[in-house]
Amino acid sequence: MAAGRTHNVPLLTAIAATIVALVLALVHTKVAVLPGIPKLEGLSIDARFKLRGARDPSSDRIVIVAIDDKLRAEAPEVLQTRHGYAKLIDALTGYDPKLLALDMFFDSPEIILQQALTERVRALNARLASETDEKLAEAKAVIAAIVEELRGDEVLATAVKRSERVYLAAHFLIGPQVTGAAEPVGLERARHGEVADASGGGDRRPINAMAVTMTMPEVARGAVGAGAINTFRDEDGVTRRVPLALEYAGRYYMPLGLAVALAELGTPDDTKYLVGAPTLHAAEIELPVSRGASIVLDVLGRNRIPRLSAADVLSGKAPKTALAGKLVFVGFTYAAYDKVVTPLDHLADGVELHATLAENVLGGRLIRGTGDLATILATLVLCACVCAAQLRHVRRRPWMPPLIAIGVVAGYIVLAVVLFSRGTVIAIALPSVLATFVLIAATVGGLATEGREKAKLRAVFSQYVAGPVVDRILADPARAKLGGERKELTVLFSDIRGFSLFSEGMAPEKLASFLGEYLTPMTELVLASGGTLDKYIGDAVMAIWGAPIDVPDHPARACEVALKMQEVLVALNKGWAKAGKPAVAIGIGINTGAMAVGNMGSAARFDYTVLGDQVNLAARLEALTKEYGISILCGEATVKAAGESFVFREIDLVRVKGRAGAVPVFELVGRKGDVTIDPAFTAALATYRARDFATARTQFATLEGDEVAAVLAKRCGELAGAPLDADWDGVYEQRSK
Repeated sequence: MAAGRTHNVPLLTAIAATIVALVLALVHTKVAVLPGIPKLEGLSIDARFKLRGARDPSSDRIVIVAIDDKLRAEAPEVLQTRHGYAKLIDALTGYDPKLLALDMFFDSPEIILQQALTERVRALNARLASETDEKLAEAKAVIAAIVEELRGDEVLATAVKRSERVYLAAHFLIGPQVTGAAEPVGLERARHGEVADASGGGDRRPINAMAVTMTMPEVARGAVGAGAINTFRDEDGVTRRVPLALEYAGRYYMPLGLAVALAELGTPDDTKYLVGAPTLHAAEIELPVSRGASIVLDVLGRNRIPRLSAADVLSGKAPKTALAGKLVFVGFTYAAYDKVVTPLDHLADGVELHATLAENVLGGRLIRGTGDLATILATLVLCACVCAAQLRHVRRRPWMPPLIAIGVVAGYIVLAVVLFSRGTVIAIALPSVLATFVLIAATVGGLATEGREKAKLRAVFSQYVAGPVVDRILADPARAKLGGERKELTVLFSDIRGFSLFSEGMAPEKLASFLGEYLTPMTELVLASGGTLDKYIGDAVMAIWGAPIDVPDHPARACEVALKMQEVLVALNKGWAKAGKPAVAIGIGINTGAMAVGNMGSAARFDYTVLGDQVNLAARLEALTKEYGISILCGEATVKAAGESFVFREIDLVRVKGRAGAVPVFELVGRKGDVTIDPAFTAALATYRARDFATARTQFATLEGDEVAAVLAKRCGELAGAPLDADWDGVYEQRSK
């Protein structure tokens, strides 16, 4: 025996590929991510969110006040002036919330007039203040009103300070690390409490910021807290994470949602952060830290967090209890402003992310990853299962290794979905991709060895048997032996009527071309239905259903193909008529029953076919179509098994050539709903079998255009004038094969 056959090459290839896969897993988790894996993992997380569906918040403590289209329509000044924002803050404060987190900042002074003109107006107002001339009263009032409008920043600062519950937003500009940069006023309130940096953590270290945008000092001094509003958008554009820590000039800052949650817990400064550690301690809560010192948000879904329109707050229409004692996030929701894509919403409002983080922390609904070690172990287990599928006793069925691999990966994905519903994320993309890599490697290894041997077998057997049979022989070489098995099948014979006379006047080349035009669509119908083309017998087609591929509805498939053959023939005849060729008609016989199927013949030459009495009956039925002038005849077993989708009519009892017993024969009239049976034919057939031939002849004669009725009417005429045997049983003796 050749050395190449003593080794299981697919298994050895799979083992080698598994080693490579583990190395790649280590590289991905410890050195540099593999291209495309983060995007696939993100898609898998989105799918898990969608399978879980949206959920309600853990409590009603968090509310969003939306600066929406309604506010723009009813109170546009809020968006246009600092006076407007001050008015909104005062209105919100009047509802007595626990705190107000503003997802916005006022980083520069309000500019209504140019600076020089502003100073002139203020100076003029000062001079006019001492004037008593009544003629200047209106001018003094107008100038005073303008000066008051120019005090927008002061009014806003006063409103923020007076509220005593405002948290401001800060946005960090990501870039190279800076040192010695000044800390904006108020940003110190966003710092983490205790921080230690051991210069470790790898990809869990915070992102560096080179600048920060913050509300100007005059306003920020009156705030009681602050937090970052940065979010992380993944490669595919979906926002799934927010940073728990951002580094700026050697200092570490927390996000706005976390700052609000800590304020609710009564411990605004209680954070202990070891830079690069897998968790962050916040008021007795361990927050999981992923890459970039971020946390994966457990998004709730569209509009799950209660929200009110800022317009209703300004007008006083909002219920008092809607905001009293609540944690209120104020942010923009109008039009397409500040929109982000999340796993559950393609148009989520940015303010929702910060409110969601606060809800996650306060509700304890935190999504935790299993870490790099678990990812590597999962990769090892999946790849080991793929390797096990390459064992010889498994590979006897070629479809088993990929089926096992798909099943193992599918089971792992189901496990991931179940764990996700409990707040745990295990990596799907990397283990599944690497397991697939091992399967492909094993498959290629098999094709390079066993595949070559099978290719030789295919080349040999394809000269003798059909493609599907070759596949079965390659899957199980024992099928190559002579002999067959007994199975319940359906067989179909079709034949062109009068083909011998038709072909006499046609040149051989044209005849071959004509047969090709006819046999091609007929064969395609058989194969498309899951049938097997047994053979061509000149112009005749022989097909079977139920072997070598098992199909439970083989009688119905054969009947459907027979009807489609007649329909296709109509189109073919139209084309041939245009080409000056004669039209043809075909007869089809179908029968169902037990028959022998398999490789029949001699040791030197054999064919995959069917044999048996039921096969012969189908052939006789095809021949009978000429005697009755119809297209399709079926045996009784086919009629019973075909179901209710077709319309059949019994037309006669026949003793076919080569059979002693009589059988009922049925015409396949058409599909149910398209055709009906004339009850007059059934009544005439009953009269015929009752030996009242004269009456039956009259009844059949009234059915104009019915070829079978015409045949039976003629037979009744013959029987009416001839002596009848006492044992006449109504059976017709077939005259030709």
